[in-house]
Amino acid sequence: MEIIPSNGEIFLGKEQSFICKSSVEATMKWLSGDDDEEIEDELGRYKKELIDETTLTLQVTASKVEPDRIIKCQAETESGETTNTEIKIRIIQKPTFVKDVSVTKVFNADSDAKLPCAVEGIPTPQVTWFRNDMPVPLLPGHLSATRDGTLTISKIQLSDAGMYYCQAYIRERNEIEHKNVTVTVNAAPMVTFEEPFPKITSKSNASFTCSVTGHPKPEIVWKKGEEVVSDDGQKYILSSNGLQLSITDLAKDDEGNYTCYASNSLGQQSTTLTLEVIDAPRGVGAGVVAGIILLIILGTLLAVDLTCYRTRRRGFLMFLSTSILGRPAPRVKLEDDLKKGTSDKSHVVNISGIDA
Repeated sequence: MEIIPSNGEIFLGKEQSFICKSSVEATMKWLSGDDDEEIEDELGRYKKELIDETTLTLQVTASKVEPDRIIKCQAETESGETTNTEIKIRIIQKPTFVKDVSVTKVFNADSDAKLPCAVEGIPTPQVTWFRNDMPVPLLPGHLSATRDGTLTISKIQLSDAGMYYCQAYIRERNEIEHKNVTVTVNAAPMVTFEEPFPKITSKSNASFTCSVTGHPKPEIVWKKGEEVVSDDGQKYILSSNGLQLSITDLAKDDEGNYTCYASNSLGQQSTTLTLEVIDAPRGVGAGVVAGIILLIILGTLLAVDLTCYRTRRRGFLMFLSTSILGRPAPRVKLEDDLKKGTSDKSHVVNISGIDA
């Protein structure tokens, strides 16, 4: 004798029919495993049906959560021989969210945010929170979770905003359900500059970007001193989001304080940069070139003078040093003159290009 199916699990709120099959004709009945009393039809719980003298069915409705229980099928033949078989009835439940948590949660920055995840299941599901498909790391003092599945974000910040989902998991049946929660964080603007004291060469172009955070999206205004800077398409150009200010053909009168203002419904903040325009480096002038040429000439004369000093012609070369600066420039050539028949060698200076 057997009961089909052999698995007695029934999902909460569902019905399951069990068939008791006997190999011989017999008187058949269903019994409660606790006291062996015969099970009678009970609305919303049991319904019996005798198919023939070898087949008896029992429809079980899991209308509420109940402890596991045993039911038996008994078959008694005409000879009085009794045979029993039994099955354990167990009511189970898939992970079920008590409330629809697929909503948007809005919090103000620096408040404590609580994301509930009320879920039921038999057995009790394991609850895990995810963000960007990764489990949310529980950090003492910032991120914590309670047994009822609530995720708490202490002093929530803009960086905590995004899509979260609560996952309910029953390991023994590998059943998974999840619900999404969109977290929005409202915060007053924060404004910063990467370089608050730029120094830029005149006649060049410059761009300044202010970094702004905040929600709702802040409105951006630029000012030079107390005057609002508007995009004129020539001198001042603003990016489409207003965060970048470009100034063309910088001049000294462009120096000063430039302030980026950001405001939304939660507040306003600004930060200022101080622009300094420095002169472009000048090219080498004609006077400098003339001075360099004069130094080269004097250096050459000094070298010649030293050579003549070694050959004891210092006086003559001193005269030459004061004479060869005429116009046009003279040509000087120092030659050795070896006297015939002697070992004496004298130095001869040939000068050309000087008018007599």
